[in-house]
Amino acid sequence: MRSRTWGLLGGAAAMLVVISLAAVAMAGGDDEKAQPRAEPTTTTSSTTTSTTLAALTTTTVSTQVTTGIICTTPEEAAKSFVEGWLAGDRAAAERCASTAAADELFQTTGAGAQYTWQGCFGDPGMPTCSYTYEGGAVNLTANGTEAAGWKVVDVGYVAD
Repeated sequence: MRSRTWGLLGGAAAMLVVISLAAVAMAGGDDEKAQPRAEPTTTTSSTTTSTTLAALTTTTVSTQVTTGIICTTPEEAAKSFVEGWLAGDRAAAERCASTAAADELFQTTGAGAQYTWQGCFGDPGMPTCSYTYEGGAVNLTANGTEAAGWKVVDVGYVAD
């Protein structure tokens, strides 16, 4: 920007010299009577451009979900599944459950549900874990192994 400013000033000064020389030449030299002449005036103007950038605000919302950790027992799978449902956190519920089981359980909201843990029973390869609530129970069928992890694969309701 500095060299551009000097270039403009230098160009203006050169223009003044040219105008002065032209005025002298038009006056006819020293032997003619000098006529009063108007002095050239130089007007300098400055333009300031202001640009205002609005500050951008970035909001990051993060949901903490434990992934990559398997449920090593049927009990852990059932409890993790129901706790996620009670919290309204489907991703947490699906950590140890199939999508089909989550679809079934999340047809209703878990907010305010009063479930009581009853334990797991039945076939050790595919046990059923139960919760009771006033007026019925929910049975969660688990499938898996300790090494590969356990998942709730089915949800069934029993009404009193």
